[in-house]
Amino acid sequence: MYEWFVDDVYRFVARRLGPELAFDVTADTFRIAYERLSSFDPQQGSERGWLYGIAMNVIRNHRRAEHRRLGALARIARDATATDETFGRVEDGIDAHSRLARVLDLVAELSADDRDLLLLYAWERCSYHDIAASMQIPVGTVRSRLNRIRTTITAHIEVLSHE
Repeated sequence: MYEWFVDDVYRFVARRLGPELAFDVTADTFRIAYERLSSFDPQQGSERGWLYGIAMNVIRNHRRAEHRRLGALARIARDATATDETFGRVEDGIDAHSRLARVLDLVAELSADDRDLLLLYAWERCSYHDIAASMQIPVGTVRSRLNRIRTTITAHIEVLSHE
């Protein structure tokens, strides 16, 4: 199991907490998985989804670092708008950085569960079924939360675009 999923779990953790913590959190995830291997139920979802669920629980211990990381990315994007000239048109570059900063701010403000759901879907490209299994919620709840998150972020960006 380790060889099949270690890269996926590592990438997920590294995106959430940064590479400096990813090795330790990934190792903890697989240690816990092996300790609890008898509790894995293939009818509840795939091994990958189960491992993501364990990783999310380990990540919860590092939640503050994640929030600071998203805030830093938003600040970097905002700061870059003043000096970035790498785009074909400066206005397009400024607009792109501004939108990125807004989206990262909105993601940072999501509840922990909503942020986990969104990142499993967007970054890890997990299926609704695997997200449901890893978060221990019904598939319908995954669909409705994801729809609500998309609607909320889109609405905030549209409001900010008109300011």
